[in-house]
Amino acid sequence: PVRHLLLTVTNTGSAKCGLQGYPYLKFPHARAPIAVIEDSKDAPVTLAPGEKAYAALLASGGRMDTYDTDTLPLGLQPGGPVNVALPGQVSFDDGARVTYWIPASGLALRFIGSR
Repeated sequence: PVRHLLLTVTNTGSAKCGLQGYPYLKFPHARAPIAVIEDSKDAPVTLAPGEKAYAALLASGGRMDTYDTDTLPLGLQPGGPVNVALPGQVSFDDGARVTYWIPASGLALRFIGSR
């Protein structure tokens, strides 16, 4: 089963853009969005055209209230939500956590490696 995912955003525009905070992930009918890993907070990320930023997502913390899905409702701050296709069916539970946006994939994954 999939336990963690790496979310990647790319600036496809022709000007720099900024990412605020972290990916806002809230499933339909959920009481609250997926909690953020506060230790991952750093300066806001600014992306030049073609640059990427990453957020690591721990899908399962071994807790209760499992939700199985093949899409992820992702909200960018600022911006509206988009549905992102997952690589198959993924089980999320109330132990799911996400990092802030980070400019290096390895650094993003470091925050969920020990969880």
